[in-house]
Amino acid sequence: MARVILRDGTVAELRPIRHDEEERARLRELFRGASPDSLYFRFFHAVREVNEKELERLLESDGRRALTLVCEAGERFLAVGNFVRTAEPDVAEVAFLVDDRYQGRGLGTLLLEHLAQAAWRAGYKRFEAVVLPANRKMIQVLHDSGYETTERWEGGAVRMVLPLGETERSRALQETREKLATAASLQPFFRPATVAVIGASRDPRRLGHLLFRHLVEGGFQGVVYPVNPAARSVAAVRAYPSVRELPEPVDLAVVVVPAREVLQVVDDCIEARVRAVLITSAGFAETGPEGEALQQEVVRRLRAAGIRLVGPNCLGIINTAGELRLNASFAPRLPAPGRLGVASQSGALGIAILDVLSRIGVGVSSFVSMGNKADVSGNDCLQYWEDDPETEMIALYLESFGNPRKFSRICRRITPRKPVLVVRGARTPAGVEVSEARQAAGQAREVAVEALFRQAGIIRADTLEELFDVAALLESEPLPGGERVAVVTNTAGGAVITVDALRAEGLVLARPPLDLGFEALAEGYRRALPEVLRDPGVDAVVVLFVPAGLSDEAAVARAVIEGVRGAEAEGARKPVVANFLPTGERAYSVRFLDQEARRLPAYPFPERTVRALARAVRYAAFRRRPRGRIPDLEGADVARARELARAALDRPGPAEGGGERWLPAEEAEAIVAAVGLAAGQPVAPGAGLRLAVTVEPDPLFGPLLLVRRLAPTAWAGELVPLGEPLARITPLTDLEATDLAAAVLGEGPADQAAAACLADLFLRLSRLAEEVPEIRRVELPDVRPAPPRACAPAVRVAVAEP
Repeated sequence: MARVILRDGTVAELRPIRHDEEERARLRELFRGASPDSLYFRFFHAVREVNEKELERLLESDGRRALTLVCEAGERFLAVGNFVRTAEPDVAEVAFLVDDRYQGRGLGTLLLEHLAQAAWRAGYKRFEAVVLPANRKMIQVLHDSGYETTERWEGGAVRMVLPLGETERSRALQETREKLATAASLQPFFRPATVAVIGASRDPRRLGHLLFRHLVEGGFQGVVYPVNPAARSVAAVRAYPSVRELPEPVDLAVVVVPAREVLQVVDDCIEARVRAVLITSAGFAETGPEGEALQQEVVRRLRAAGIRLVGPNCLGIINTAGELRLNASFAPRLPAPGRLGVASQSGALGIAILDVLSRIGVGVSSFVSMGNKADVSGNDCLQYWEDDPETEMIALYLESFGNPRKFSRICRRITPRKPVLVVRGARTPAGVEVSEARQAAGQAREVAVEALFRQAGIIRADTLEELFDVAALLESEPLPGGERVAVVTNTAGGAVITVDALRAEGLVLARPPLDLGFEALAEGYRRALPEVLRDPGVDAVVVLFVPAGLSDEAAVARAVIEGVRGAEAEGARKPVVANFLPTGERAYSVRFLDQEARRLPAYPFPERTVRALARAVRYAAFRRRPRGRIPDLEGADVARARELARAALDRPGPAEGGGERWLPAEEAEAIVAAVGLAAGQPVAPGAGLRLAVTVEPDPLFGPLLLVRRLAPTAWAGELVPLGEPLARITPLTDLEATDLAAAVLGEGPADQAAAACLADLFLRLSRLAEEVPEIRRVELPDVRPAPPRACAPAVRVAVAEP
């Protein structure tokens, strides 16, 4: 079963049909409600009642010979789509019918996408659809699918042919459709005109009272209704006994009642046609199986009504936009407006993050506490912020990934334009054990998470402190043009620590540190900074200041700002970060030297200053790089490799755990040879580079490409792996394969021919893993670069039903 979001932002569920009488009755009801035109377009003749033979044909769905998918909301079917194998074994005919009341919401497109994916995984190569010329909606759905459609006239109808398998165009169109629908579905959360607080209490100590007051006192520009059956008013505002009795429709219902009362409240919201629901209540999946069952029932009822849910077990949502000023959260005050979107899986931690951001001066555009992520997830929030003009930077605190491959795809679209900062909790077994998302958190392998972040251009912060440090820099400074850093200081010791930190972070000292000493400090900084910033060999500047003697810190801060502004007036705009060593009782957090004229981040220690700058340098380098592409590979016949894999699966034979079957050596060699890999051939012995390269499945991230360097042992000459493997998530672009080859070869002058043949190997394995879903594992235990191809004396391949 899959949650799908329709074009208007409502939600539904899409699943395979079941062969039972209840499903038969729902199908019959769907057809009975269809208009004569819809039935005529579907069956090519006038139909008053769909016969039992046709219903039975739709119910006979095994996923291989035929598959029927239904889109449902509650107890009714909104649409049905199916494919059936034709006389040609790798061709299926596809057809749909959508309830007339739901046409124009993207249901036909969603059915086509899911059917096409299922058919491709089952081994089909193309769809065919026979369409009447007057059925323009169906023709448009097929044309807009992104597949390369061809068509021909056939007996007064149009036969349309769609080759299956994802293309760049079909993937881009699917992602755009999903992004727009998701953003529409979150509008009632982030930009509601009317809000009802269900459980608003008269007792100022209760959470329902606090949240209601936060909405009112935060200056919300819409209408707020307190809902409390036992109160005439709350905080001098008239209360209503139920959301069903409110005088106008509600965009957002915020639920602050005990978990045992939530189902009744959900039913009331459905009856009142509330557009979105946020549940702060605890007592759901985080408490165990009983709470999990209650949470699933809440989601089932809301989804049946097309309503989206934030939470449960969350602390609310915020939008600081001046025309809205929404604080539907337990944060005591609305944070300062800014350009940072924040989502947190932990509610209490999210509120603390907002407080720190406000204290250091980083403004927030919007904030959401996701809680148990029963429906709305981090991926949804990312897609909302992707095109949100109020948000220029995104920060996430996550403990688990619901769909990391989707997370990666979304971030790859966002990070070339907007930084995405992530702090991931539950990275260690101990952290997983105390996480409320412990099951999902425990499935994420660290090597896969690191690969995801690297490939998607995500800025990973190891601590919350680091997140604040990097956010302050990115919010106020331009991105560095390179890795060359100049140091202006009044302390030689601080310069030494800074230079060591630069080296440790992979940055380059652009010129000898400029030590101003302790005489006429303010004037020294004012004069030195423009000259340093004008230097074309400098990409960024670190300013160090340690108060000593009669030096006036405020005067120095003003001088630094004036020096930077003077250089910028001459066109030398580069990132400048400061380290003003704290004295006395000053807090040890990042701050801005000037909150108005020229915001410039100042850190308490040199190491933190350099670490934040290094994250910005690496992100800027990612932004400058071309995006890369998935290239065509000479001699790679992926279709042939898949035929061989399917033929091996179709033969009876023993299988291991997960249905995997290891193939005989000659079959494994034939499969990799089909994509142009040389394996199973003798290789001359030598002392050159030797690698172990594997493709293996990850339950969350999909196929992982793992590369390990090998070295012979001193006592027996056996090969053993050196260190941790380098990992990448497929599919790889040409640039990602080149970067991986460079990382394998390490520092020093690279052998260009060896790098090229390794990159070629990685690309061919990536194509094999992505485009032959029957292949579960590939093992090359001893790979040697032998230009123009990498060679391996042995290969193992395991296959399984996709």
